[in-house]
Amino acid sequence: MQPPLQQPIGFWTARAGDAIRRRTRGRLAELGVSQPQWWVLHQLSLHPDGMSRDDMVAIIGPNESDTVIREAIDTAADKHWVRRDGDLVVATDAGRERFRAAAQAQQDLDAERRLGISDDEYATTITVLQRVIRNVGGDAWHW
Repeated sequence: MQPPLQQPIGFWTARAGDAIRRRTRGRLAELGVSQPQWWVLHQLSLHPDGMSRDDMVAIIGPNESDTVIREAIDTAADKHWVRRDGDLVVATDAGRERFRAAAQAQQDLDAERRLGISDDEYATTITVLQRVIRNVGGDAWHW
């Protein structure tokens, strides 16, 4: 293998993203939760009084298409994890419980991803990737 400075960052970011998504989605699937449904439940954990569907799509949208996010809201409603209260989407008790289980899985996955990586190394990696995105004219943010 070539030395790291001679290797393309795009290759490694794509492979890392693929591996992380595969692992995350597989672990969440064990709990009966899709990753888009996790994003919905996570947002509702941050907004306990509920959020409008449009606001949720706008916030989560950069992760997937608007259609996928709307479908995640609808399937979460079908599973009784959320309910509609006028314009708002609100978590139910079952949704809050499912969120807690999925949040624990996410914490476990984060610890797994960070094995052997210091907080400084992790922060540097995120900062460098943000700079690379800006350098190529991209615009990315995370809630």
